[in-house]
Amino acid sequence: MIKNWLKIYWSNVLKSKVYFILTLLSLGIGFASVILSFVHYREEVSYDQNNPNKDIMFTVESKMNADTSWMKLPYPFGARLKEESSHVVDYTYMDNYYDEYILFVNGEKKAIDHIVEVKSNFFEFFPFEIVKGDKLNPFNAPNTIVITDEYAKILFGDKEPIGQTVLYLQKPYTISAVYKHGKERNSVMANVLVNNIDRYEKEALEDWGNYSSTIWLKLDNSNSVPSVEKMIREFLIKDLAKDAGMSIEEYIKKEEGMTVEEFLNKNNDRGNFRLHVLADQRMQKDRWLNGTPEGGANVGRLYIMIGLSLLILILSVFNYINLSTAQAISRTREIGIRKTLGATRGNLILQGLFEAFVTSMLACIVALVIIEFVMPWLKVFLDSRMEIEFTYILPWLLLFMVLIVLLVGLIPALFTASFKTLEVLKGEINKSKKGKTLKNTMLIVQFTVACFFMIGSYIVYQQVSYMIHKDLGFKGEQVLLIPYFVKVPFKEKANIYYSIKEEILKVRGVEDVSTASITIGTSNGSSSGFTYNGNKIQGINVGMDYNYLDMLSIELKEGRVLSSDYATDTISNIMISERTAYEMKEPNPVGKVIEWNENKMTIVGVVKDFNLYGLRANYAPLVYFHLKTIPWVGNNIREVAIRVKGDNIEQTMGEIAKIWERRDLSDLPFSYEFADKRFAETFEGVKKERDVFMTLNAVVVFVALFGLYSLASFNINNRLREVAIRKVLGASAGSLLKQLSIQYFIMCVTGFVFAVFPSYYFLNKWLNDYAFRIEISALPFVVCFIGIVILTGVVVFIKAWSATKINVLKYIKYE
Repeated sequence: MIKNWLKIYWSNVLKSKVYFILTLLSLGIGFASVILSFVHYREEVSYDQNNPNKDIMFTVESKMNADTSWMKLPYPFGARLKEESSHVVDYTYMDNYYDEYILFVNGEKKAIDHIVEVKSNFFEFFPFEIVKGDKLNPFNAPNTIVITDEYAKILFGDKEPIGQTVLYLQKPYTISAVYKHGKERNSVMANVLVNNIDRYEKEALEDWGNYSSTIWLKLDNSNSVPSVEKMIREFLIKDLAKDAGMSIEEYIKKEEGMTVEEFLNKNNDRGNFRLHVLADQRMQKDRWLNGTPEGGANVGRLYIMIGLSLLILILSVFNYINLSTAQAISRTREIGIRKTLGATRGNLILQGLFEAFVTSMLACIVALVIIEFVMPWLKVFLDSRMEIEFTYILPWLLLFMVLIVLLVGLIPALFTASFKTLEVLKGEINKSKKGKTLKNTMLIVQFTVACFFMIGSYIVYQQVSYMIHKDLGFKGEQVLLIPYFVKVPFKEKANIYYSIKEEILKVRGVEDVSTASITIGTSNGSSSGFTYNGNKIQGINVGMDYNYLDMLSIELKEGRVLSSDYATDTISNIMISERTAYEMKEPNPVGKVIEWNENKMTIVGVVKDFNLYGLRANYAPLVYFHLKTIPWVGNNIREVAIRVKGDNIEQTMGEIAKIWERRDLSDLPFSYEFADKRFAETFEGVKKERDVFMTLNAVVVFVALFGLYSLASFNINNRLREVAIRKVLGASAGSLLKQLSIQYFIMCVTGFVFAVFPSYYFLNKWLNDYAFRIEISALPFVVCFIGIVILTGVVVFIKAWSATKINVLKYIKYE
């Protein structure tokens, strides 16, 4: 029986080879897209799941105001919480970012990335396997470093790394242990761990206002979270009141106009803290609420990929059902003969399931081939280390096959099994309306999904184009940025800058040199809060040279710029941004005095807002100082900006590199980048989302049009006798085209109408992630409508036109 079924199956494949190949390709793409998206999802959710502390370890979000949160907490909080809270078992601090630097090993420079500074009890929170050294206490002394087994080979080759001394930040450190990451994904995958935070913590025992590092709390259980959050707020209030020389009640009443209890219950202002568990860190919806160096997954894009891949698979299945049902009509004589020879309803159903099983098996092979070719590109595109494990995908493939076999095999099988023997032998089944409603409904769904993708792709394209061409409020053309990590004491950074500036200005091709304590396109920098008329502002500190705004063509809105003509501009005068004035709720800020960190500062100018971080974030409130006004702000400079002439840039930068090397300013190699190109890198995430949408859009449109072509082909082929009779009766080619294609245009328009609302709704939600976004207009819907109608017309007309050219005698000679 199986052999007979295989012969029948193969015979029908040979009769419709093109449809068969397209069916396999369509199903294979559907299988592959779902498997790849779920493998990627599995990788993302696996982060930290091997950590035994994952459910009782929490990092702290410090909410500075309604728009700003930091995943950091001042150093004094840790010891205080452990001492006074019975729920805090232990704590540790670490940096929530990777650094890169130069290690000196036996006098030789070794460039190292993924460096993280940690507290000595790091391994009690992140229990990686120690393969060499002190396994119980890896950081067994101050100034110690723990490295991975891979980097031990890079740094020392075959030599024993334990006990070796390296230079880091011009200080000697001892390699105390070697550890390995293992195969599991973790939110800390550092190559080098440096025990520095113990020292920082001791130096900052009373520094309650410096949010320097990320804290991790190990609690007795997860139910203690509200109690610990409240305690952190109480500590902050006590410290602020103490600094102000007031009681807690007096301070809150003065600052907030409410009782202590009301303040503690307030959830949307400064002084609010939230604990976030390690187990969920990778999958935080808001990526800035991730306190780990690895950062968070792009959860929105991840769920979009899963949803869209499922839609592709569903469309592929619909195509297969439609095609199988349509083919069943062309196999009516076969079914009639089989029924005459004694085939039962159950036998026909089993045959249909068997054919669906064989097709699904072949589609799985196609899917594995697609995965093999796509995987390397996808890993680069998603910046992922995901791997395909056959033991993982096998259950998914089996599940898909079972569903496909049941859906694709059962529906057409039940449809064909319901045919009456006499009907099919007489050929009257073509006149039946059986299955038409189901097929037409599925085709409408395909049109709806295709229109959704087409509209979405156009809107995503518009948003990316808007971001690329938007006026950012500054001009970075011909402005080069050089990292400024110099080997001098922190207090000397600004003075050394002035010395370097004089030399660089003498280089041919250099037009201007400047600096500031902010870095375009990143969140690096310091921030300080101040209160003005009861309004709290968390301003970004911008210590800058006089010419910084002019170099980047950042415009002044009102007042004047800081200038060397005014002595007070290096003592007590500042400028603010439009956003700062907005948050102060002060319509005329010029001339007003604010109290900034116990310093009286006079506002002399308001600077127009510009995009500092990217277009997802709103304008930042900025407070501008001269480099000398607040020395620690001025010494926070991280890069030197140089405006150069357009010709011979490489020669100009070569001369500057010689200055850098001659003065031995940094252990890091000399490098630079254009300011506008760096900012363009902030668009990479949305560009990837655009590329995902565009790629999936092409796949979906292909699948939908294939389904349309297949169904139209079979339906029109089954109406060829009708066409022949109409031609004999005088029907023109135009009327025949209209008669054969009108139903598909109706389904096309119906699918488009159904796609309008979900497209508008979901794309609006996507756009809401951007502070600067387009408004959805009618254009994407008009373009989609015209596009889908044209594509439908081309596909249907090709088949309908060929139907009008048939040999009439062939179809009516027996009538």
